[in-house]
Amino acid sequence: MPATGPLYPHYFNARVPTKTRSRNRRTAEIPERAPPHVRLFFSLLGMQGLKYDEIEIGSGVLRSTQKSWKRKSFPSLTSLQSVFSFLGWDYVPVPSLEAMPGEISAELVKLARQIEADIPAVWRAAVAVGVEQALLNMSIAEKRAVLEARAANDNALCRRARKVSTSTD
Repeated sequence: MPATGPLYPHYFNARVPTKTRSRNRRTAEIPERAPPHVRLFFSLLGMQGLKYDEIEIGSGVLRSTQKSWKRKSFPSLTSLQSVFSFLGWDYVPVPSLEAMPGEISAELVKLARQIEADIPAVWRAAVAVGVEQALLNMSIAEKRAVLEARAANDNALCRRARKVSTSTD
């Protein structure tokens, strides 16, 4: 079986970033001693060129909370899911290839090679298929309840965004 490419994308990096002064003031500084998920958040923030205020409006996580992740505190699971969702990512805990049983990790690598994708893309596809199957098995009333809850949450975010934008004017 020919190797088609790396199993992880180029931006998955285990090295701690060096502390250098950036010329571009709009990029987010990635904290050295922060956990990997916090470093990922700040690297995505810099790559997408977003500001703390935009993340606050889109995800509902306060600007001061985001900034405190650099030095003082650790984010909650809810906060991480919110900001990663706004940035276009899913925050799903998955085992590493080394932690999985050998036959499962071998099948996962085989699948990644067949679809010419990396391991995170295979996990995303597996989660999407699982969600699709769950939706297919739901009744109409259950689907309606999920959609109404999502709409109520979106309305709450819109009200919060309007409140934030009028208080800064």
